[in-house]
Amino acid sequence: MIVHISSKTRAAMVGLLLSASALPSVAFAAVDEAGADSADAGSGAGDEIIVNGTATVEATPLAAAAVEYGNAVQIVTAEEIAATGATNFAEIAQFLIKGANIGYSPDEGEYTIRLDGGSDRDTLVVLDGVPLYDRGPALEDIWGSTTIDPHMIERAEVFRGGNSLFFGSNGGIGVISLVTKRPDGTSKFELGAQYGAFNTREIWGNASFPIDPEGRHSLMIYGGTIQTDGPRIFAPESYVDNVAKAGGIQDYPLNRSNIGVKYLWKVDDKSELRVNGQYTQIEFHDPFPDAETFSPNRVRYPIVDFSLDRRWSDNLYTEITGYWSNPRLNNTETFAEICKTPAGCTDPTTGRLIRFGDATGKSIPFPNKGFGKDSKVGGFREMGLNVRNTLSLPNILEIVAGVQVVSYKNDSDPVFPISNKANTITGVYADFRPVIPFSPDTKLSLALRTDFADSFGSRTIWKFGFRQPIGAFYIRGNGGTSYSLPRTNELFAQSPTLVGNPDLKTEETETYNGGIGFSQSFGTVEVNAEVGAFRTDVTNRIQTTSGLTPNTYFNNDRITEIRGLTAELDVRVGKGFSFNINYTKQKARLDGSKLQINETPEYMIGGNLRWTSPDDRFSVTLFPRYQGPEYATGGVNSSLRHNFGNYFLMNGSIGYRLGDERQHQFQLRIVNIFDQKYAERYGYGNMRYSSAFIRGEIALNSPAYFYGYEFEGKPRSVYISYSTKF
Repeated sequence: MIVHISSKTRAAMVGLLLSASALPSVAFAAVDEAGADSADAGSGAGDEIIVNGTATVEATPLAAAAVEYGNAVQIVTAEEIAATGATNFAEIAQFLIKGANIGYSPDEGEYTIRLDGGSDRDTLVVLDGVPLYDRGPALEDIWGSTTIDPHMIERAEVFRGGNSLFFGSNGGIGVISLVTKRPDGTSKFELGAQYGAFNTREIWGNASFPIDPEGRHSLMIYGGTIQTDGPRIFAPESYVDNVAKAGGIQDYPLNRSNIGVKYLWKVDDKSELRVNGQYTQIEFHDPFPDAETFSPNRVRYPIVDFSLDRRWSDNLYTEITGYWSNPRLNNTETFAEICKTPAGCTDPTTGRLIRFGDATGKSIPFPNKGFGKDSKVGGFREMGLNVRNTLSLPNILEIVAGVQVVSYKNDSDPVFPISNKANTITGVYADFRPVIPFSPDTKLSLALRTDFADSFGSRTIWKFGFRQPIGAFYIRGNGGTSYSLPRTNELFAQSPTLVGNPDLKTEETETYNGGIGFSQSFGTVEVNAEVGAFRTDVTNRIQTTSGLTPNTYFNNDRITEIRGLTAELDVRVGKGFSFNINYTKQKARLDGSKLQINETPEYMIGGNLRWTSPDDRFSVTLFPRYQGPEYATGGVNSSLRHNFGNYFLMNGSIGYRLGDERQHQFQLRIVNIFDQKYAERYGYGNMRYSSAFIRGEIALNSPAYFYGYEFEGKPRSVYISYSTKF
């Protein structure tokens, strides 16, 4: 598959292989600079990628350059996302992003995305340049990715390997950059609705329109809402007896609503300004079976962001981006009231005798997690500004240099003993891309970044990349370093079961990623393939202790070694059939150990199969995935260990389009077609609220004090949706 990017900014580059769910290969050819469209050469609307002259997709200049200089970049389009019918981004990532593993449970309203054996803190998710990384507020984690509206995603650009140079810290293993739909000076309208299992009700829409005759000023208004009763997360037998008696076994409703407005000003043919303001609110319940009897959460997540792009000449381009976000969480959590009088207790309402150690049937709020004004707020405020310049010296050198400033601080209720002092990090970076006279097709990138902060002084990270085409084949590679600061709750948490550690050190990451690929067309058949490998070392990894009351955070003084292999095959036959399969194997262990670290599958096999009728009205898509062994460890001295992997899932959808322009689409979506029983995650709880522990039959921190339970995956579920656009 030969592709090219029609933009003067990338006039030497051609392209990017796009598949139904992954982009394993890139092919290069000459681009006629004189034929580049002047509008494309203007501000940062994105580079246009033309696949065999038929399909057109956009990529940001940053993603296009990353591919050109040796990074593996996967692009997932809005069409592919729509085919999943997913109601949250975790399901999209699970079936469309190769090597992605989901932490926590999407249906619980809490999840993170992890790439290539990484943890929550070295796979960075950004939304239109705004990092959704959790800074760790005082009360509890805020799961930023849960606020993403899948219907507003125009594409997901997945950067593999260390990419903290441009995105900042926490991108040490990978970055998932989400580009959302936006106004373009024309009138467009989109509306959709979905109903399905667990009384799921969803509606979404967006409308774009110019506000002046020339279309230089335009707006987009967008929003959506979803309400669902939610599937069962924990089996009844997983609940501690007193938690169950006090009403802990319950549904897991989840509601998410968002609204926003975007503004575009096309200042002239060479520059444009974009501004976005949005507000998302998500409400969900997450009582765990060993403690909470009632636990409604409310996250409020406002974001304001902007971008200003200016092309000064064919050789100089400036991008300025900035954002403000202020996520805040209210959490009400109650625990069972238990009779602690050896002679027993009398229920004052019924006169019933309650045995010593048994739940009374009532619940008591945890400190700062009560009702109304007693539900204290935890949150943080973050601001960022990034100024990046690209200078091209034809046939000699390209330099990308800039400054990024990020400032964040605690924004929790004063009841929490945490400083509100802002943490400001100023990063200065430069990426040098020389032209090699004796091998102009070879692409080489060498980059450095130094961050300055009061909390750690200064830290320098580096990055390199290269790409060498060889006919229909290519060789690519990249590497880099990154770091992750301790989060606020890891430093200062205070609860009966978990306390912070103010002496935590910065976690550091060094990673390498490479591959050999092939891209070729055989008539109407296009074949693309890549085999690759990655190697990552994580030093001072921040973890929690296990089997203590309370637990705390610590830096593991052993190196976490992650070694992986990847393979991918993508086949397209004309416009009607496509097939993709990808394999990721990852060995993640502490140095000197043979045990796979927790919540990191040993391997994953994914892909998709899609058929579209010749008239482009009827389509069938299947999304298979096999998850290899995946472990959880807990208990005293990590004595409990459970493999909750080794399962096969298959999702699928059937779509039909109506209308002269195929603008009306009906879709039938089936989740977990074979009704596989599986666990999204496996956790360990304790018996501190059990009748046996209260009566002294189980000792604190004894082996019997701890037990494991599954976070159950969604059973077979059916959804029906309708959408239209004009």
